[in-house]
Amino acid sequence: MDEKEHHGSRVKAAIPIRVRGMSTEHKFFDEATETVLLGPGLLVTRIQSRVDLETELFVINSKNDVAGTFRVVWLNTQAKDGWHDIGLELEEAEGELWEIPFPAEEEEAGLPAAQAWLACQLCHEKLLTSLPQAEDEFLCEGFLIARTCEHCKATTPWEFIPAEAEPAAEPTAAGAAGVTPTMKKKPYIESRTKGRAPLETDIKVIRQKYGTILEDVCRTLNVSRHGAYFLTAEIYTVGERVSVVLHYKEGDLSLPVPAYVVRVEPAKDRVHNAVAVKLER
Repeated sequence: MDEKEHHGSRVKAAIPIRVRGMSTEHKFFDEATETVLLGPGLLVTRIQSRVDLETELFVINSKNDVAGTFRVVWLNTQAKDGWHDIGLELEEAEGELWEIPFPAEEEEAGLPAAQAWLACQLCHEKLLTSLPQAEDEFLCEGFLIARTCEHCKATTPWEFIPAEAEPAAEPTAAGAAGVTPTMKKKPYIESRTKGRAPLETDIKVIRQKYGTILEDVCRTLNVSRHGAYFLTAEIYTVGERVSVVLHYKEGDLSLPVPAYVVRVEPAKDRVHNAVAVKLER
């Protein structure tokens, strides 16, 4: 018998499912798991494969064989006992997926949503915001969510800021009225360029694709203490794990540094891609 529990506007339920899709390493996976939390258009579950934000996954209810296509809206990059928590948003269902009664909309009104400090991985804007896609129990180190950034003018990855690292937000009349507070900061352009040097140097990016180790030697556009921005003819995905050697010279012995991709955009020449990576240490 499935364990079911009403939890705010959602239902906790352990329903056996299969999740299929493409992992961060570009490998197809088909995993048996179970639901953790369900809503009319939301699914929280755990899988062993690491996936990227915005990835489409195919989910099948093992009890009734009804399937649906979901999009990854948040995930935990740090596995717990080999499992990653992920939050999925329903895009299309082939029928009645869960056959579970959900609370009526009027019952949901006024229920508090989880709140957390987040930081955009691209421009480093920080804000305290509500997270209706996730519950408090999932907000921990490694939590990553896709959401719109007003400064970047795009959907970007935002990382959870642990309590000990939360910025001090000054109370404002708007904050008292329930508007999400943000850190007082310098203008956006200055914030993004602070600490970066327009340096052209070679960078070697080491990737794992289809079980093969690949090396991509590129030219940087700028570098900083925390990352690099470079041109490449290869295709990268946001959230992809890589290792990099900055100021690379063939024949030199240098220790690669773990990093992950935080931005990918077309270069001005329309031939290359401009990729930003953030160093993990």
